[in-house]
Amino acid sequence: MTEPRSSQARAMRLLKALYDHGKSTSDPAFVEHLASGTGLTEQEAHHAWSYLKDKGLIQTFSVPLTARINAHGIDAIEEAEQHPDQPARSFPAVTYNIVNNTTNIGTAVNSPVQQTAGSSQPDQSKTASAKKTFTERLTSRTTALTALLVAVTALLAAVPPIRKAATDAYCSIVPCPAPSPTPSMPMPSPTAAPPTSDAPATKQFLFDTFDTLDGSRSKSGTISQIKVSVIDNKGKKADTYVAEWSWSGSGGTQNGSQTVVIDLKSPTGATVESLTFPLDRSHCYYPGNPQRFAGDLKNAASLVASIQVSVTAVEGRQGRC
Repeated sequence: MTEPRSSQARAMRLLKALYDHGKSTSDPAFVEHLASGTGLTEQEAHHAWSYLKDKGLIQTFSVPLTARINAHGIDAIEEAEQHPDQPARSFPAVTYNIVNNTTNIGTAVNSPVQQTAGSSQPDQSKTASAKKTFTERLTSRTTALTALLVAVTALLAAVPPIRKAATDAYCSIVPCPAPSPTPSMPMPSPTAAPPTSDAPATKQFLFDTFDTLDGSRSKSGTISQIKVSVIDNKGKKADTYVAEWSWSGSGGTQNGSQTVVIDLKSPTGATVESLTFPLDRSHCYYPGNPQRFAGDLKNAASLVASIQVSVTAVEGRQGRC
């Protein structure tokens, strides 16, 4: 397969995996997690992700190598499935059957399983011997009836009277063991797959207490009870966050300015988004001063797996408590 066809084949496999992923969830996927199931190496999955991004068939995010199939991608896969033996418009160098190895031998053009001209033929004597052995086996009455029963059972399993007649014909010649009585089991009633909930989903992250520093790198206070919630609004509106903490000027200073920095992290440790807030230093707040901020996220809440919290050193004029 030439390089353009190889690139398009890999891209179609990754797009099909994103299509299947999107049937069960609206969350973006890390293409590295899909690579093994598509038979691609991580490097091949990275190239396929770039190809699909350039073609506008996926939605990408600020976290590298994450994606969600978009409407154009869905149309491309469904069109390819409807015409599996024809080149797809989005992948003109390959067909759905060739990429997914579903073409029957003898009907596919350029199929990887089709025998090519010039390939070696089986040894004639071995072929003749195999045919003779096969013919002798078919002349056996028991073997012939067994083959007939298997064929009838496979093709007409949905028709109990015909299946029973074939079994009776076979057992009239070949002894069959008496069936053991089995208790009747109630047939389970078909149930629809549970609907995917579109209610907002919240993930909550806690962070340990630590000391804040003043301009001379001495203790300016303590930040504690740090809690960040990210809310996935299931596409109804932008995903949101709520950040909370309590600060005590137990270091004996006030005034000046400090900034609380909250980094939202992906499962791989990459920063999905950074949030910054002013720390209230207008008083010493020995008992502790709670602060709370809320707002919209720029990226999907489902990408967040952990948080990292830090506080800048005091800037500007600070005073003693």
